[in-house]
Amino acid sequence: MFRTLSLADALAVCSDMRARDWQCVRAICGDLSAEDFAANRWHTDGPAWTFLQDGKPAAIGGLSFSTGWSAVFWMVATPALAHQSWRNLLRHARTVLANVCNPDHPHYRHRVEVHTLAGWKEADAFAERLGLRLEGRRFAVGCGGEDVNVWVRIGAPKEKAWRPDL
Repeated sequence: MFRTLSLADALAVCSDMRARDWQCVRAICGDLSAEDFAANRWHTDGPAWTFLQDGKPAAIGGLSFSTGWSAVFWMVATPALAHQSWRNLLRHARTVLANVCNPDHPHYRHRVEVHTLAGWKEADAFAERLGLRLEGRRFAVGCGGEDVNVWVRIGAPKEKAWRPDL
């Protein structure tokens, strides 16, 4: 089951995050506490959700709107997340991406990115199953010199209602 992300859910998942998720978070965001990361995700500019397994928060995810035309899809999980739950997460993530990539949707962005830690094959496979393509690798971009893969889904830019050159 999914629900809108709450601070309590973000704290529950972030305080028990998988080790590989922490590695990625620290590479991209720096050395921060579980509480700081949870608050950051809860305050994300964009829709965010909680996945419940057996009535308890097991994963959180969402979209961070970096600009009016681009977003970063993010997700972290606890080690308790069951193997069969990944199908539900994948289906939900595909729906989220389909919505944000639809030019008629109010949250439309023509560029959506997913960042994965280089060498994390499961994260790359998840991004690929979402229908994203590997744009490339950013070398030594992590705070500890880690490489990060950038996966993208790119659509047509929404037509502008005005032209600044007129």
